[in-house]
Amino acid sequence: MHKVKCPLSSVVEHSLYMRVVGGSSPSAGTMTDYLSKKIRNISFLGILFVFLQHSINFTGYIDPATTFIGQGVINTTIQYFIGYGVARPAVALFFLLSGYLFFRNFTIVKTFEKYRSRMKTLFVPYILWNLLAILSIIVFQLVFSDYFPTFYTGYLPGKSLLTYLQMIYNHGVAFQLWFLRDLMLYTLFAPIIYIAVRYIGIVLLIPLCLFWLIRIPLPSFFSFLDRGGLFYLVGVYLAMHPISISQPISKKLFTFTGILWFIILIVKTYIAFFSSGLTSYLSILDNIAIVLGLFTIWFGYDTIAQSKIVAWFGNQALFTFFIYAAHEPLLEILKYIGITIIGRNNTTLLVCYFLVPIVTYTFCISIAKYLQRYTASIYKILTGGR
Repeated sequence: MHKVKCPLSSVVEHSLYMRVVGGSSPSAGTMTDYLSKKIRNISFLGILFVFLQHSINFTGYIDPATTFIGQGVINTTIQYFIGYGVARPAVALFFLLSGYLFFRNFTIVKTFEKYRSRMKTLFVPYILWNLLAILSIIVFQLVFSDYFPTFYTGYLPGKSLLTYLQMIYNHGVAFQLWFLRDLMLYTLFAPIIYIAVRYIGIVLLIPLCLFWLIRIPLPSFFSFLDRGGLFYLVGVYLAMHPISISQPISKKLFTFTGILWFIILIVKTYIAFFSSGLTSYLSILDNIAIVLGLFTIWFGYDTIAQSKIVAWFGNQALFTFFIYAAHEPLLEILKYIGITIIGRNNTTLLVCYFLVPIVTYTFCISIAKYLQRYTASIYKILTGGR
């Protein structure tokens, strides 16, 4: 990922989908088949959002406060509005659900059990997919040296073993795997997180949420908040203090938050391209939009739950983790090829922005289905048993 600063809850915790969502509290209720499908399908939607973030081609990874004054054409504004607007809640969603699912039944005595399970579901896939990504770029650069002399990775063939190990550690090629590495770090500190959230709870979260929302400067240690750590803590809190949400309220909130979300995204896009005097508000607007987007997505699902698109989501969502892990550096390669072949102007860039994710997704889902059908054991290892 161009570090989309984004939960793969269903991606990373897929085996827990059918468990109880409401926690052990009697008032929380249990997770029905409807709710389990909702989590799975929304998580899959998050992966599609990640594709739309990574397919941006008029610029590289940007900070939320970055502006593009003077570059406001149809191509750039559409890509920004979608990729750095509509798709932005994806990472927050993944972290929130991951924190929730990990800590729903967590106790201190289960710490080492969790460590063992995460070796299979996080650590092994992290290593394997990094290796596959590095090997794929080496092959492309050797076979197509005229077209991939450097790429975003630099020239990889012939590097030292230490360099390759550093690339694996820093997810330098399969950059989307930064999320898995963060989850492994949170897993390592699970007992501390558990104690802090359980016994300090809301007293801890409210100040952190306010600091994050209005961008109050904090020591560098708190940079984890911007990487999704805050939403992970929120997910942990909800696992320990479950909240029940009724569907009638959901529909009202969807309408309100959805309209407000899109207004904020329009304003944010306008400022980024056309209003240099208001750029200091971009980061705050970005955070507000992320929160509103989470509410809109969660509550909006109820309005289309019986639609054909949701039924399609359900079939595709079984391969969410594989799609997440396999889509980079493939998407970057296809983006590079597409722009090289059809040229670089506003029209071709916009075409590539939508076309490349479709081609990438089609390839990834085809390979996933093939491996699952004919080499189930390999597929299981690559996906951590999901």
